Amino acid sequence: MKWEKLSNILKEIYQEQNILEYFIEDEKYLKNAFEVTETLWMKQYEKIANLKIVMISEAPLFGKEQTYIYNPNTPTTVFFHFKDLEAFFAQKESLEKPKTVEEQKNILYDIFSKNGFLTLDIFPFALNPKHTKLHYRNISKKLYQKLLQTTTREYLIPKLELCLKKSDKDTHFVYRYKRLFDKTESHFEKVLNELSVQVYQISSIHGTNMSLNREKLRRLLQGNNDD
Repeated sequence: MKWEKLSNILKEIYQEQNILEYFIEDEKYLKNAFEVTETLWMKQYEKIANLKIVMISEAPLFGKEQTYIYNPNTPTTVFFHFKDLEAFFAQKESLEKPKTVEEQKNILYDIFSKNGFLTLDIFPFALNPKHTKLHYRNISKKLYQKLLQTTTREYLIPKLELCLKKSDKDTHFVYRYKRLFDKTESHFEKVLNELSVQVYQISSIHGTNMSLNREKLRRLLQGNNDD
């Protein structure tokens, strides 16, 4: 996947928004974030034989700490807590959390790969309010949609095609947050339907506030799609 084409898209956006003076510094950060996260994502993808769950998210938080679910050096976040792994067990049971981040992440990745669980970001840009002039919370609905539309061919479609290679009729595509489903206005579903003859059931596994609905994730992993 070529960063240059994505960079050109971003530059046009910055120019249109009259903030081109911030582009060089922002692009440097975003390119690094992209290259790091893409490498880590592909490493996890290659461990999985068949996908059961593809969890749709917006974009990596990244930032100075390089926060990312597949970064073995950064702690888990509200996006996916270590205790959320309890959803991967048939019976409710408490999972003891190791002391080190490395141990936690190793367990996380092992359970993910064995259960065919993978995250999929819709956007390629790790926009972050501390590092970039634009971020997903401060842009207009119109600009949000434009970013979504203009990066689809260069980013979302290639990533989704990789996921479809390891998917079948029992694979579930789920949104981590309901607000992402609302903001993207069924864009993901439209792209998915264009790429696949298989009709997939798409839902959300959001819980209350920022939590993840472990019970629903457990049911999906067990092949039960009933809400």
